[in-house]
Amino acid sequence: MANPGALDASFGSGGKKTINFGGTDAARVVLVQPNGRIVVAGGGGPASSFCIVRLRAANGTLDPTFGSAGKRVIDFGTDDESVYGAALQPDGKIVLAGDSRLQPAVARLKANGSLDATFATAGKRTFSWGAIGRVTAALVAPNGKILLGGFSGPEGGNIQVARLNANGKLDTTFATGGIAGVDFGGDDFGEAMARQADGRILIAGRSSAAGAVVARLRAGGTLDPDFGGDGRVTLPGGGSASAVLVQPDRRIVVAGNASGSATMTVTRLKPDGSPDATFDGDGTATIDFGSLADLAAGAALQPDGKIVVAGYAQGSEDVAIARLNANGSPDAAFGAAGKVTVDFGVATFGNAVALAPNRRIVVAGQKSGVDNFAVARLLG
Repeated sequence: MANPGALDASFGSGGKKTINFGGTDAARVVLVQPNGRIVVAGGGGPASSFCIVRLRAANGTLDPTFGSAGKRVIDFGTDDESVYGAALQPDGKIVLAGDSRLQPAVARLKANGSLDATFATAGKRTFSWGAIGRVTAALVAPNGKILLGGFSGPEGGNIQVARLNANGKLDTTFATGGIAGVDFGGDDFGEAMARQADGRILIAGRSSAAGAVVARLRAGGTLDPDFGGDGRVTLPGGGSASAVLVQPDRRIVVAGNASGSATMTVTRLKPDGSPDATFDGDGTATIDFGSLADLAAGAALQPDGKIVVAGYAQGSEDVAIARLNANGSPDAAFGAAGKVTVDFGVATFGNAVALAPNRRIVVAGQKSGVDNFAVARLLG
């Protein structure tokens, strides 16, 4: 029997699959539905639009009950559009968020891939939180409201969080007019978001002034002084943060890169934002795939507390996946000393990771050269 970290031979071709939308196609998010079907979204196609595909759980073939033969393209009317964040609603609807020519854009699909006419205008909308902006993360709260995280610009822009009502309109009871800005003093980018059980909102990213950063908002959109003293925490060592997760015990896991991107990092914080020294000795574990840059892009938390990190290993030009034990040590049962690379034949980036109900690990990204969506499924 294959070991954890091995490619799932029942999926695609030997555990791997590529999908072509006819343009410079790049998958940036992956979701696994409760029935195991896999939703992958990003940008591409001839007109550089939102591109979404759904794959069957059993073998990774295109799901003909979704969109047109398993695929869907959504156009906001510009020539530079992509999904960067997505979320599943309990009713099966899919929220997709990103940008349309550097303006925040969001759409909602029904379970069959058609646009949901009860959301915004015919299922999609754009809005503004600065001269330019992008949504990089989306969450659906238990009350049906939609949280969107990202950043504004140009220079000197801030991390941004918006909340929409279920109908797609900005929720004016949140922060100021439905939008909260967080300033770390430089060019600030929100890259990932998580919601605590008490409704508080975490957003992680990077700042030209501070490196890797995490902010926490109260449910109403104000900075939470119980986190870092003023709602803002700068992680040690500079670098950047690309994923944030909340454990059941309220500890916070942040994945990203050390300054210079040479190694992946995983930091665990206590609920108050201070480093958790029980995690790899000082609160931060490092993951090194080789002498060149290793870029962490996404992370997922297993029910047993193990942490899966996915990204790109420049040395081999492969998708890179690592798994840590709950204490931050490499999981020796996973791949080779806790690490696995997946070779698609050319440079391929792992941009997002999700867990399937059967413990499988699904990673999505971009296969360069032909510029297709790339999806791999591994045994967990």
